[in-house]
Amino acid sequence: MKALHDRTSNPHSQNVATELVACVAVIFEKYPMLCGFTVQPHATLSTDRAMVRLQRGLYLADVEVSSPPGFRAAPEFCNQIASMLLELIDEQPEVLDLLPGRTFARALH
Repeated sequence: MKALHDRTSNPHSQNVATELVACVAVIFEKYPMLCGFTVQPHATLSTDRAMVRLQRGLYLADVEVSSPPGFRAAPEFCNQIASMLLELIDEQPEVLDLLPGRTFARALH
């Protein structure tokens, strides 16, 4: 997530990036089985990758969980993640500029 902070030079953008990092950290903390997800523009997605529509043509996609092979994250699970992202978008609409094409993955230490 450090790269996200490095690309934002003005203080307001840094604040928005910090809020995004905090939101994603809460998502990973709340869902320990979550390995990662992406936020993609609709035009770049095949129908099997798009999980939940967010805003401005962006979709929660590629949700991966620690599970047996072939298991796919349930729609309810994806909706919960999307709900947390949408709450942040409502509070900080500028976060929409940071989301397209971004991959979020659990950091293992």
